[in-house]
Amino acid sequence: MTDPAASQRLTEALAKDQERLVGYARRRLPASAGDEAEDVLSDVVLRLLERTDLLTEVENVTAYLFTALGNRIADLFRKKRELPMPENLPEPAAPEDTEEQLGLAQALSLLSTAERAVWLAVELDGRSFKELAELWGEPIGTLLSRKSRAQKNLQRILSEFAG
Repeated sequence: MTDPAASQRLTEALAKDQERLVGYARRRLPASAGDEAEDVLSDVVLRLLERTDLLTEVENVTAYLFTALGNRIADLFRKKRELPMPENLPEPAAPEDTEEQLGLAQALSLLSTAERAVWLAVELDGRSFKELAELWGEPIGTLLSRKSRAQKNLQRILSEFAG
């Protein structure tokens, strides 16, 4: 059950300290992690929102977020994982492909492996986020963030190709 006052405290803490929290995560994650700092923070916040009853007991929400973020990052280092690529990868460009198909294939190649895997699994394979979360052992919030970021990056890349 969600407590509106606890949710409000969390929202205020995030509005005030989101940049610091993301910076903290970036410093602790390997440089190759890219935008994973935002994903990890999203996962921590999502888990906390699921347990707003816990928030009522927390005096300093920001301190709790830093601790939870550090613990989540430690969990990531403990759990080595490889994202499986979807089976339905686009074929390499053929001479008869349209410019649109060539642009999409090239744009997909510019995404990070994690973003590309989620985008392809959802858009081409038609898999649900719940199914992917179970299959890959990733939180749904992380997958949603990656898919959203992939979509934005694809739109930006394709508009650059067009313009």
